[in-house]
Amino acid sequence: MKCKICGRGEGVEGTCDRHAEAERKLREHFNVWAERTGLKWTEYLEAIIKNERTGKLVKEVATHLLQNGG
Repeated sequence: MKCKICGRGEGVEGTCDRHAEAERKLREHFNVWAERTGLKWTEYLEAIIKNERTGKLVKEVATHLLQNGG
């Protein structure tokens, strides 16, 4: 199965290894952000996308999750 985000490669649960790792890190860091800022999941994803220091892969994952109710 091709990655549902980039269309390249194969990996676990429909994403390539690179996007799967980016999603893992994104979800892992949410708890820290939520504790410190009180942001909800969708607000967190929006903040990640707007942050100029966020990497390309993480932004792609965050965008995908927002668009697909993830």
